[in-house]
Amino acid sequence: MDSSYDVKTGYVVYPDDSSGQAGRKAPYLDHGTEAPDPRRYYLQEEADLEWSKLWRKVWLFAGVAQDVSEVGDYFRYDIGKESFVIVRTAKDRVQAFYNVCPHRGNRLVHRDFGRLAEHFQCTFHGWKFNLDGNLKEIHDEQVFRKEVLAVRPDMVEVPCETWKGLVFITMNPEPVPLLEYLDVIPEHLENYPLEKMRVLKDIEWHWDANWKTALEAFIEFYHADQTHPEIVPITSTTETQYDLYKNGMSRMIITFGASRLRVSDGADVHPALEAMIGLYGGNPEDYRHLSASDYHKAMVDTRKRWAERNGYAEDFAKLTDDQLTDDWNYHIFPTITLNVFSDGMLIQNFRPHPTDPNKSIYQVYTMVLPVRDPKQHVFDINSFGPEAIGPAGWDGSVRPKRVHAKELVELGAVLAQDAVTVPQVQAGLRSGAFKGSLLSESESRIRHYLAEIDAYLGRNPAKR
Repeated sequence: MDSSYDVKTGYVVYPDDSSGQAGRKAPYLDHGTEAPDPRRYYLQEEADLEWSKLWRKVWLFAGVAQDVSEVGDYFRYDIGKESFVIVRTAKDRVQAFYNVCPHRGNRLVHRDFGRLAEHFQCTFHGWKFNLDGNLKEIHDEQVFRKEVLAVRPDMVEVPCETWKGLVFITMNPEPVPLLEYLDVIPEHLENYPLEKMRVLKDIEWHWDANWKTALEAFIEFYHADQTHPEIVPITSTTETQYDLYKNGMSRMIITFGASRLRVSDGADVHPALEAMIGLYGGNPEDYRHLSASDYHKAMVDTRKRWAERNGYAEDFAKLTDDQLTDDWNYHIFPTITLNVFSDGMLIQNFRPHPTDPNKSIYQVYTMVLPVRDPKQHVFDINSFGPEAIGPAGWDGSVRPKRVHAKELVELGAVLAQDAVTVPQVQAGLRSGAFKGSLLSESESRIRHYLAEIDAYLGRNPAKR
């Protein structure tokens, strides 16, 4: 045990301020030491309270702007009991509507994605609505009494905003602006070329676990040594920086390279680190003379050359050396995490099941920068570590279909490990012997977002 560890300071990944304001440790927020009540993870009453007081108030990640790149493009987004359709209605405008026909309640769109030539048309009775949701035509309108159609019903719109290629909606008719809601995150990620990334993989998985149980496995790194042994050589679970921000937002910075806790200054570069050099087109033989402590510089140089070959030199020039190599993991309250890298991003979305609080819907987008070099493999973040080798010459021109996964192997090696563990955690939470999680400071993000939920639910009214 490291006796020098200070719970209020934690670990500071960049003590030399090498990544400037964006990489600095946030001031400590003390959420106490009380164990969270395990019943909040499985009671129906809790799920009902969240639906009425949380989900209908917050900004929710709905999808990626890539899927509505042309006028008429749409995608469907389901959350709990509701369904929405997000559609590009003009070159510079994306709108969102409840996915319901005001005539008899039929869902207007049934597919995950699509393109409309002119209008929405209900498959039940043929009512038509313009792309902007306005009622266009009622089939056989003469059979209706005038009183029934005294108010001609349009599709019901909800607020919709886009940031860095990510589309958000909210059921709150008077929300705070999205950028204000996201607090420091837009500033921190301003220089990353997120809007240039394209979908490499889109996977949906149904979990036998509450959405919070699933989410919590991805907002702490304390579990990685035990659950993900293959990534041990390339990072350190202990030397992770945790930062808590306003509105339930938080971050952890995971360094990629040799940890001073794992290797001595003279140790050779681990084969797993050499493999990462090779993934970005570098020659591991060129770095045989390096010690493990020199790996970071070697990886920075390799990625800069990768950027030059693939047309991203100007983008990478805006990033610090740490941002070029490390994983900046953000939690956008309440449902998504972003593992942000210089050349890719993993978006994980944890949605509540519409009827069962012991289940949830997990969706993961693997986003990467397309490459020009036909021999260059892209970084498949689903698998992480040295095995994260995606296809060669991937240019991002073909949007893959959404995979409704049935087998763990479809998730990727690292995510599959979590998919095995999380349902076991959910089962244990319901045991009469379990009294609540004993959370370390490495799990501070869990206390933080639960406190934000409590504020919405009225348990901590002074905070909201």
